[in-house]
Amino acid sequence: MGCDGSRVRLPARIGPAEFSDFGGAYIAVRCPADPEPLMQQSGGIWEPGSRRWLIHRGRIAPLIRALRATDPLFRHAGMDLDRIPP
Repeated sequence: MGCDGSRVRLPARIGPAEFSDFGGAYIAVRCPADPEPLMQQSGGIWEPGSRRWLIHRGRIAPLIRALRATDPLFRHAGMDLDRIPP
């Protein structure tokens, strides 16, 4: 995978998140509110009219890895495994 995101293989979907090529420098991501913090950490821009996130192509690889690493059952239950107190 290229660090600029140009050679990242874009999946059609990871769990409830759907990816589409927005053209140019951005990837459009439609998803429920659960992974919103991941979108914000990736520098995503929320488009309220189309109800999707625009993620810069250079920041999509870490987002894809984070979405694949997040257990959907914990995410569905609203539990963030990184923020559970000891």
